[in-house]
Amino acid sequence: MAWVKPSYTEGNLRPTLELLDPLNPLRRRMALGLLPMGTLLALVALAASWRGGVDPVDRVFLPLLALGFSLLALILWRFPRTAPWVLTSAHVLVASYLLATLAYQLLIRPNPMGLSPAAYWVPFVYFSSFLFFQTQQAVRLALLYLLTLFFLSLLGGIRGHFRAEHLNALAQFFGANLAYVGLLYMLVRVKEGYLEAQVEAYTDPLTGLRNRRYLDLVLERELFRVQRYNRPLSLMILDLDDFKRVNDTYGHPVGDRVLRALARCLEEHLRQSDRPVRLGGEEFAILLAETPLAQAVRLAGRLRQAVAALKVPPVAGMTASIGVAEARPEDSPLSLLKRADEALYQAKRRGKNRVEVG
Repeated sequence: MAWVKPSYTEGNLRPTLELLDPLNPLRRRMALGLLPMGTLLALVALAASWRGGVDPVDRVFLPLLALGFSLLALILWRFPRTAPWVLTSAHVLVASYLLATLAYQLLIRPNPMGLSPAAYWVPFVYFSSFLFFQTQQAVRLALLYLLTLFFLSLLGGIRGHFRAEHLNALAQFFGANLAYVGLLYMLVRVKEGYLEAQVEAYTDPLTGLRNRRYLDLVLERELFRVQRYNRPLSLMILDLDDFKRVNDTYGHPVGDRVLRALARCLEEHLRQSDRPVRLGGEEFAILLAETPLAQAVRLAGRLRQAVAALKVPPVAGMTASIGVAEARPEDSPLSLLKRADEALYQAKRRGKNRVEVG
């Protein structure tokens, strides 16, 4: 298998909100339940309204919703990684239906009760926006949706469709929905602040790499995949040889520059799916998902050569010893770390600047 060098930014190697946010694994499961239910409700609504005459909007949109929801549910069930665009498409379908229904009520046939029952579903647009999109984008979409409805209401008023009960209902509708958007924004910002604090807790401040706490978190999850699905997983532990001499000779600021240069070196030689971690001091770990032992050993050899080629003046040169271990079904995080660590110490005992397997 050819090893393709990826393009990295500093943020690529930081813990992501996707790992820490418990909503992400729930979104697909929720959609797999709600999309078939939406199909059924659209068909029931179409059948129930057929006797009294289906209005033009329902005649177009209800069959489209039923077909769209069923197809999106099938795609999401068959291809789990399509979740982002499937959820967005479902959101667009619902928002378009509500907008068309309310536009028909505001411009062509006002509801005698003030507002159509479809108005009760408008907050769904805001809630789903904040679930499926970035916060600023969700706010812009919510305000754009409200402004569109407000513009349609003005047109309806100019055309003389509204009586007192319509104006009262519209005033309460816009006031309540502006309050929903504001409260949702505040709640989401609080949640994002909490997640950002979690991300900082899993990040090494010197190198920007993940830290030991993060490794403990993901290693347990990856070992579960090894045990359940029999997928390959390897762990590499890398230690700079004689790093104490660098600090003693040139001082800790130079030592810090060396560690940051090593972090950049790892970024340049790893795939996006690989997870480099600073364990502490000059010791680093690299978690290699979907990587058998032979492939991990070849990568370790390339990393050892890359470290030897690093230049961080005034340091003349550096070498690294590396221990590699492949996960076994019976492994725990501690046992896998112990085998990789023992391989590292074997490399140190055998002369340093080498790769050993545990």
